[in-house]
Amino acid sequence: MIRFKLATKGYGGREIKKTIRVTTNDPKNATIELHLAGQVKQFAIIEPDHINLKGILGETISQTVTIIPQTDVPFKILQIHAMKGADFTQSIKETEIKGKKAYELTVVNKRTTEGRYYDKLILLTDQSDHQPIILIVSGEIRKPGAENSGLTGQEVQPAPVQAVPSPK
Repeated sequence: MIRFKLATKGYGGREIKKTIRVTTNDPKNATIELHLAGQVKQFAIIEPDHINLKGILGETISQTVTIIPQTDVPFKILQIHAMKGADFTQSIKETEIKGKKAYELTVVNKRTTEGRYYDKLILLTDQSDHQPIILIVSGEIRKPGAENSGLTGQEVQPAPVQAVPSPK
């Protein structure tokens, strides 16, 4: 008997093809290749698939992510936690989209200084045979007036060109 485990993370809804080489003690068949191909079931539809909190310091900066289970029996989200969790808060509510159980995850910036940050949200479900859902959270908080990197939106006029006589 041959047992193997195939990591399918990131392949949801797509076809996967893999080759497994098996070494045997049979001199006539020292190596056997097994070819595996199949469609990977999508665990969930996640829109958008990452969270980008970009905005002006002092303004409300948030994003809502929709998570729609694609399992035969819809999974439950049991727990959500951030790797660091210092720069944002999150809340989740169960809802229904097109007659299917879904979740709306809202992430709100709480950073009070300008700068960038990066974190991960980890969502644990009641599906013990499935890895947690991991969502990337990135933030870019700017000072008021810095939204265009110092540009005012006015066109920049080129300086007039003056002819300089060449030395003889």
